[in-house]
Amino acid sequence: MKTRDSDQLRALTEGYVSGELAVGQLEELEALLLASKDARLFFLTFLDIHAGLAWELRGADLPLPDLQHEAMVSCAPSVIRPARWAAMARRWALPVAAVVVGLIAIASFWQPTRQSANAAPAFATVKASLHGQWADGREVATGVVLRSGVFDLQSGLVEIETVSGTVLLVEAPAKLELLDSLHGRLLGGNVVVRMPKGKSGFVVETPQMQVTDLGTEFGVSVASNGESRVQVFDGKVRAQGRRINDGRELLAGQTLRCTTTGTLATEKFSESRFIRYFPPRQTGEQPGGPLFSRSDLDSVRIAAPTAPVVIDGDLSEWNRAGEFRSSCLPPYQDTYFVEGMMMYDAQHLYISAHVGDPEPMCNAARDEVDFAGGSVIVRVSTDRKLGWPLKGTSWRAMTTETEGRTLPGVLIDQVARTDAELRQLAADMPLADSLSDGIASIILSYDAQAQQPRLRLLFGFDSHGVTLNPPGWQGAFRKDADGRGYTLEYAIPWRLLHCAEDPPHAGDVMSALWMVHWSDAEGRLCRGQLVDVTNHEPHRLSAVPPYIFFHNGPCWGKAIYLPQEKTGN
Repeated sequence: MKTRDSDQLRALTEGYVSGELAVGQLEELEALLLASKDARLFFLTFLDIHAGLAWELRGADLPLPDLQHEAMVSCAPSVIRPARWAAMARRWALPVAAVVVGLIAIASFWQPTRQSANAAPAFATVKASLHGQWADGREVATGVVLRSGVFDLQSGLVEIETVSGTVLLVEAPAKLELLDSLHGRLLGGNVVVRMPKGKSGFVVETPQMQVTDLGTEFGVSVASNGESRVQVFDGKVRAQGRRINDGRELLAGQTLRCTTTGTLATEKFSESRFIRYFPPRQTGEQPGGPLFSRSDLDSVRIAAPTAPVVIDGDLSEWNRAGEFRSSCLPPYQDTYFVEGMMMYDAQHLYISAHVGDPEPMCNAARDEVDFAGGSVIVRVSTDRKLGWPLKGTSWRAMTTETEGRTLPGVLIDQVARTDAELRQLAADMPLADSLSDGIASIILSYDAQAQQPRLRLLFGFDSHGVTLNPPGWQGAFRKDADGRGYTLEYAIPWRLLHCAEDPPHAGDVMSALWMVHWSDAEGRLCRGQLVDVTNHEPHRLSAVPPYIFFHNGPCWGKAIYLPQEKTGN
C-alpha cells in the first residue's frame, strides 16, 4: 500500500473509532477497505486493539466477547449497524481469514450509527439486576449507562431508569430498543413502565401496537407469536393498533390484546402476567447465573429400547447407548448440567434427562415463555427428506434490506406488516423446511402450580401450530433426593410430531438440537441456558448467537438413529 494511502487509512480509521467521521469520509474509508486486503487487515487489527476504548465510549462497562468461544459471538448489548457496514462485512468474509469475521462482529457491537459515539447522549442507567444476563450470557452490571440501541436480555430481571425519571422493569427473555428517555420499542418479552408522579408521555411501540402513557404504571408484552398486550396497573394509557385505525384508552385493571393483524380485543386482567417488583433475595444467594455452555456435541445417538419403557422417572430400563452429558461453563459445570438420552420405536420418541438444578421443578413462568421457568427443549426433524444439515431459517435469524439499512431478524417484524408477510419472508428464501410440520420444538417442563408434567409443541421455524398438552403423551418428573436436580422421562407418539405414517427408523441421520433453561427460586426468571448438539462448522462463519440457534437450521446437530440391538437366546 502506498505511504499516502497508508496515512489516509490510519487517519480515517482513527476517526472511525472515535466516531468523528463525516459521511464523505466514511465513504473514503469504505473505498480503501474494499480495494485492499492489507487495508482490511490493518483496519480490523486496529479495531481489535482499540475496541475496549470504543466499548467504554458507548457507556457499556462490560468485558469484550471471548473470540476463543465461537458459540458466544453475539452482542451484549447490541446496536443496529448501518447497511453500508453490514454489506462490507459480508464482502470481506470470504477473502479474509476466519478470525476477521470475529473482529467484524466486535466492530458491530459498539459502532452505534453514522454519528459520533459522543453525539449519542446517555439517557438511561441500569439501576438493578437480578440474574440479568445479556444474549451471550454475560452478567448485566448495575450502573451501566445506556445509549440508543437494541438491548437483548436472555435471562433475569433488570431495572432501567431514564433521565426523565421513568423506570422500566424488563423481564427476560426480552429485546428492547431504547430510542430516547421517553420512547422505546419492545421487540419481544415483558416490560413494566412506571412514570414519576405528575409526569406522563412515555411511549412503548410493539410490532402491532403503540402505547402512550397518560400518567400511570402499565405493562406491555410481545409474545413469540407476535401478539402484543398492554395491562394497566395505575392511571391510564392510550393504545393504538399500528395496522388498523383503532385506538382506545385503558384504565387501571384493564387489559388489551393486539393480534398480529392489528385487531384490538379486551382481555381478562391478570396480576401474574407481569413482574412489577424485584422478588426478595434469598439469604446467601449466589449472584448472577450460569453462562451459556460451549457446545462440545455435534450429534445425539438415538437408541432403540432393549426393554419395555415405563414412564415413571426411573431410567433403569433405558438403553444408554446414546447417553451424553453437557454442562455450563465454569464455575457452574457441576451445578448446571444435563445428562440426556433419546430412544425410539415404531410408535414413540422417548426423551429423558437428568438435570442439575439448585431450584428444581418450580416453574411458574407465564404461558408465553413457560420454558424460562425451567425446562428441557429438544428440537427434532422428523422428515427424512429434509436430511442434514437443515437449511431453513426463521425470519428472526435473517437479515433484510429496508429503508437503506440492514436489519437483524429481530427487527424485521417492524417492517413486515402481517403474519402472511412474515411467512412469505421464510417461503421466499426458498427453503422448504422453514415452514415444515416436520420441524418440531418439544418443550418439556414441570408445572409447579398444577404439580404435573407439561408438554408444549411448536412446528417449523416460524413456530406455528402451538399445542399445549395434546392427548396421548406420557411424562414424569422425579426430584433428586438432595433437592439439587431432577429427572424427566417422556414418551411422545410420532403422530403428535406429524410422522406417524413414516417415522424415523434405524440408519436415518436427521437433525436435532438440545436446550436447557434454569430459573430462580420463584420459577419466573430465567437464570441461564445451555445449548448443545449443534453443527460446529457454521459457528466459525456466522454471527448467529446460541440463544437463537433453534431459529437457524444449519446450526442444528445430527440425530443418528441406531439399529435395534440383538439380544441373546
